Amino acid sequence: MKIPASLALLFAAASATADEAALPRLELGVGLVGLEASDYRGSRGDSSYLIVAPYLKYRSDRLRVDDGVQGILLDRSDLLIAISGNLSLPVDEDTPERAGMDELDAIIEIGPSLNYRFYEFDDSAWWLDLPLRFAYTIDGELESIGRVFQPRLSWRKPARALGEWKLRFNFGPVYSSEEHHEYFYSVAPADAIAGRPAYDADGGYSGLRSEFTWSRRIGEYWVGGFLRYDSLRDSEIEDSPLVSETEAWMVGLGWAWVFLER
Repeated sequence: MKIPASLALLFAAASATADEAALPRLELGVGLVGLEASDYRGSRGDSSYLIVAPYLKYRSDRLRVDDGVQGILLDRSDLLIAISGNLSLPVDEDTPERAGMDELDAIIEIGPSLNYRFYEFDDSAWWLDLPLRFAYTIDGELESIGRVFQPRLSWRKPARALGEWKLRFNFGPVYSSEEHHEYFYSVAPADAIAGRPAYDADGGYSGLRSEFTWSRRIGEYWVGGFLRYDSLRDSEIEDSPLVSETEAWMVGLGWAWVFLER
C-alpha cells in the first residue's frame, strides 16, 4: 500500500510553494491518522489502520516538511525542482493473492521532481509535476527494486494563511521499471500453485492514478485527508495472477493538535 512519504508526519503529500511564505516557519503537534486501503495495487485484500503520528511542518528556503518532505534545489515563481519521496507500508504473506509467498517489505521511494506552473488563477494554479523516484526496501537494509515515473497534472489551492483551506487534485499515468513490477507482481516457479501460475512481469505502463487532498488549520487544530483512485486497466501487470482487482480506492483522514508554532 503506497502512501505519501510523510504520512508519519501526518498527511504530507504534495509540493509546497513560495505562496506559503506567510505561514509559520515551524508547526509541531501530535495527531491521529485513519486509513483504509487495499494491501497493494491490484489486491482484493484490504486493511484498516489507526496510527498515532507526530505532526510536523517546517518551511525554509532549502528544506520543506509541508505537503511532502522536500529538499529544494531550485525555486522560482513558476518552477520548482526538489527531492521528494513516497512510502509504502509492509504487506503480510496472508494477503489472498500472495498466500505462501514472501511478504512485501516497507518501501521508500526518493528522487528528483520537476514542477512547472503553467496556468494561474487568483487563488490557485495548474502545475505539471514530473517526479522520478528510485525505490528501496527498508527491512533491515536498503535494497534497490527499480524506479517509478509519475507525470501528472495537478491543481493546487495553497493556504496562504492559517485557517484557509489547502486543496489539491492531480491525475496522470504511472510508469514502473521491470525490476519494480517484478517485486510486486512476478510469481516465481517455486511459488506457482493452482490458480496462481508462474508469471514474469515486464516494465512499462503501470496504470492511472488520481488523488484529491484537503487540509485546514482551525485554531490550534489541524484537519485533513485524502482520497486516491488507481486503475490498472490496460497496464503491463494487469494479467499478473497477483492482480485480482483492476480498480482500487484509498482513503485517509487525520486530526492533529498543534501545540507549538513559531
